[in-house]
Amino acid sequence: MRYHEKKKGFKKVILAIAVLAVVAVLLLSVAGFFQIRQVTVIGNEYYTKEQIADFVIQDGYKRNSLYLYFQYHYMEQPEIPFIDTMEVTIDSPSSVTIRVYEKSIVAYVRYLGKNVYFDKDGVVVEISEEEMENVPLISGLSFQELTLYQTLRVEDESIFDTILDVTQLLSKYDLSPDEIRFGSAGELYFQMGGVRVALGEGDNLDEKVARLKQLEPDLADKTGTLHMENYTDESTHISLEAAK
Repeated sequence: MRYHEKKKGFKKVILAIAVLAVVAVLLLSVAGFFQIRQVTVIGNEYYTKEQIADFVIQDGYKRNSLYLYFQYHYMEQPEIPFIDTMEVTIDSPSSVTIRVYEKSIVAYVRYLGKNVYFDKDGVVVEISEEEMENVPLISGLSFQELTLYQTLRVEDESIFDTILDVTQLLSKYDLSPDEIRFGSAGELYFQMGGVRVALGEGDNLDEKVARLKQLEPDLADKTGTLHMENYTDESTHISLEAAK
């Protein structure tokens, strides 16, 4: 009896090992079947497709489309600067689409060695050491408080409407000044290389920025202050005051 019991026990062990081996093979097959080989990224502006893919799809199990789907639907997402959220959909077992929802960023200020990015309402959406391309630097603002996800505490919050108007015009005319500066009386300046562009207090901005785009190639090797305070389509006087 003992011999037969040992024999049965041995067979059960062999059977269990065989079952585990089959399960392991199936799991490996499934893992290989759902191995990500193609990635589509949409909605990205501040990051490239390759950067987003590197953030989301890493080595090991994160290269499995099923795992990635469950992670971005039912698990806590990793925090990535300038990204609000991301969605992952499976197009096929080996391909996924990553939809990126970036934080709405208008401009940034520098504070204590950090870059503080804010949206059109002046709400701080990111504090980072990174310097994002095509996001203008604003200087000349005085604020009393700076907290993530809170509005910058400035004396006159209408300044954010002006900043939004200015950044939209810069985008419209494809201009990227090194810095946008507000003077103590609300006057506006652009720093473009060695040229400081004086634009006055914000009147006729569309005409001024359009004309500045035309002048941009001629300013590349110049230094000084370009006076456009009184420029209009009718009064076209512009002067470049050489740097002293």
